[in-house]
Amino acid sequence: MSQSTHQGSTATDNTVSRVMRIGASEVSEDALRLVEGQFTGILRLAFDQQTGNLSVAYDVTQLAFSQILPQLAAADIRPVDSWCFRLKAAWYDFTDQNTASQVHAKPKGCCNRIPGVYALPPGKPD
Repeated sequence: MSQSTHQGSTATDNTVSRVMRIGASEVSEDALRLVEGQFTGILRLAFDQQTGNLSVAYDVTQLAFSQILPQLAAADIRPVDSWCFRLKAAWYDFTDQNTASQVHAKPKGCCNRIPGVYALPPGKPD
């Protein structure tokens, strides 16, 4: 089997999928289950032995990419440390934080105005 996969709960609208290259040629299924069991927001962990890539799908309203990395390291799953990965990790954190804040934001009125506030009282001319 060239791919180890472990799936959690069903996907939502706020699910993102991130791919990272792992330095190891093999990742155990138990290590994937261990990492996934520590978070409720992880929906899927998949390791492809042919490419050495680990795919992680998670809900950004519950988790951020930077929260997953230490747990992967604790399970002895470490991404290849390069400037490219550090740049991608920073971008992933930024987009996760932005998406999570947009999901939790209150809906705005049209043009950021509450309807009816700027209307003239009845019977008054312009």
